[in-house]
Amino acid sequence: MIVVAVAFVLTAQTSLPAAPVLLTFLVLISIACVLQVLPLPAWLFTGSRPEIFMQSDGDSPFRFVSLGVGRTMEATAFAISALLFALAVSKLRGEQVRGLLPFFFIGVACNMLAGAMQFSMAQDTSLQSWLPYTIAAGLFANVNHFSTLLFASIPLIVYYGLFVGRGVLMSLAIPAILLILLAAGSRAGVLIGLAITMLSFLFLAWRSRAGTVTSGALFVGLGIYSFGVTTKFVGDLDPAFGRIEFMRTTLEGLKENWVWGIGYGNFLDGYGPYEREEMIYRPYVNHVHNDFLEVAFEGGILAMTLMALYVLLFVLRMRHRLDPLQRAAFLSIVFVLLHSTVDYPLRTMAIAVTFAFLNGIYFHRIPLFKPLLRSEALEVRHNGGTILAPIARL
Repeated sequence: MIVVAVAFVLTAQTSLPAAPVLLTFLVLISIACVLQVLPLPAWLFTGSRPEIFMQSDGDSPFRFVSLGVGRTMEATAFAISALLFALAVSKLRGEQVRGLLPFFFIGVACNMLAGAMQFSMAQDTSLQSWLPYTIAAGLFANVNHFSTLLFASIPLIVYYGLFVGRGVLMSLAIPAILLILLAAGSRAGVLIGLAITMLSFLFLAWRSRAGTVTSGALFVGLGIYSFGVTTKFVGDLDPAFGRIEFMRTTLEGLKENWVWGIGYGNFLDGYGPYEREEMIYRPYVNHVHNDFLEVAFEGGILAMTLMALYVLLFVLRMRHRLDPLQRAAFLSIVFVLLHSTVDYPLRTMAIAVTFAFLNGIYFHRIPLFKPLLRSEALEVRHNGGTILAPIARL
């Protein structure tokens, strides 16, 4: 559905040039995924992959990087869909991007309403038979990922209240979000929500250079604080069988698979051989609860290089003057990335598409908030009249 929807934008004659960063990542990630499902000479894996992961294909001189080609194809389709959505957002005009915000807020409101109804039940709040999975919070199967959607929307709501004149919406929505985060039982979600709310007002309301520096410093401090809170509170399993143990075991596997990885989507097959005997229980580890570490384990050196490149380009983008909407997207992206160090929200499609939407805004090449000046546009004839068409910055 996402691919069909973005096809109209990507093929439109009136759309803007795509953001080079997002286009580059679409190409690089596509190459990285395809390499994992291509038969490669077996000698390439000699000494760089444990024998336990060497497929027994008889005398075949070829091997796959991926331990499960089908799962890697599914992971590839997931990632490419989100990237295409981000690319489509970057090709929209400013007013079209701003026009998407109400639809995003409607989606958040629907999840908030579903969550409020669910948490108001006197008995078990998990709902079954409505969707193919058990609904734990809102329309999500995971309470923490539901919380991610809520606190990631706060900067955009603050932007909408301060710069679009929707102060009433902002004053009602933010307390409602914090209350639902509290009802969801995510203490980390509540504290991150408070931190991101404060930073949103500071980061968006202060326009002077001094204000930007001060709010940036507060952002770093509160960001580290909220990250520490997350690592302390998020998680339901016993500490002896918790996230620290998951990360330790995954690091052991990464040491032996850092060159090729085990294939995207194949964490379950790759994790087991490195698990300590006393850590094997009936509940099994489905994810390491650290998206960066899991992607590195699955994708090897190439995946680690791409993640480092993204962080570098993300930081370098800050050197350009960001408009208020892009500042809001910046805050949301950073806190989603922080949450991804102790969980796996980006492996939920709703959060992945939200993250793609935020990146499409952040890496957009033209101002999304301020009116176009004649020095930034060309006059073109359209439908018998004259309009200002933005000049995309290279």
